[in-house]
Amino acid sequence: MLREYKTLINSISSQKKYCEGIWGGKSNNNYFLGIQLSVAKTPQKFSHAGSENLDKIMSFDLAEVANANCGQINMINVSSFCGPKGLIWGYDIAIAKKEKIDFTFKYKNTIIYDIEPLCNAFEKLLGSLDKPRFPFLPGSHVPCATKNIIAKGKCHLYAAEGIGIPAERGKSACLLMEDIGNIPLEIDDVSGYKKMILNKLVSSIFSIGYNQRVAYNEIFVGIKDIIIDNGEYGCAMAISPYFSIAEDAIPKDDNIFLLDIDSWENIVKNKFLYKNECL
Repeated sequence: MLREYKTLINSISSQKKYCEGIWGGKSNNNYFLGIQLSVAKTPQKFSHAGSENLDKIMSFDLAEVANANCGQINMINVSSFCGPKGLIWGYDIAIAKKEKIDFTFKYKNTIIYDIEPLCNAFEKLLGSLDKPRFPFLPGSHVPCATKNIIAKGKCHLYAAEGIGIPAERGKSACLLMEDIGNIPLEIDDVSGYKKMILNKLVSSIFSIGYNQRVAYNEIFVGIKDIIIDNGEYGCAMAISPYFSIAEDAIPKDDNIFLLDIDSWENIVKNKFLYKNECL
């Protein structure tokens, strides 16, 4: 708990209502990590014979704000490790309920969980585009472990992510593995194909753990997909920002390490930028 407390007090943003990149707070290389999978699409409007860039940017920007509002940030693409000085929102703090899922791939005593509760917890922190809570300060420079795919229809895009939680958090980093790609349109068993993708993702986490001599006792994994029709552009994105947290998001009179995400939400809801209702 001492590690977590030191990380918390050094990971608070300079802003009361806004999160920032990891350089926004006291830092000392301490940070939070948020988890998001998102998909979006937009009708073709701005492409011409010489360029598709504007429509691609439109679909990318829509994916940034499709769930947790990660819009208006200067996203800096970095690698995918959350070390001893990092706290995962929804896992270490404001804890989301874990939901086990069954997988073909088995390895010793590692438990596999659905990643969606972590994504939902991050959305509860930042809020949505129309109902902001503690969003990123517009223009913030935010390092993100991220991968995305942008394509013109017709196609079926996906973004998947897995997180390996090491047995010894004080000595090893959590591993983030992102995968993005296409689900072939001729596939009939889409559910089975997505499960195959997730099994390969879990297997890759174990392989990297073996290569790095790190044992993971928990893995969180999930996937989002979207069908892009003719005349549309779409984006599928896995994005995990490293950030400092808005000061008002930390309850003053409650031990946030003992709160679940719903209790945290109830305590701080009067400090949201948008206060009228919960998501």
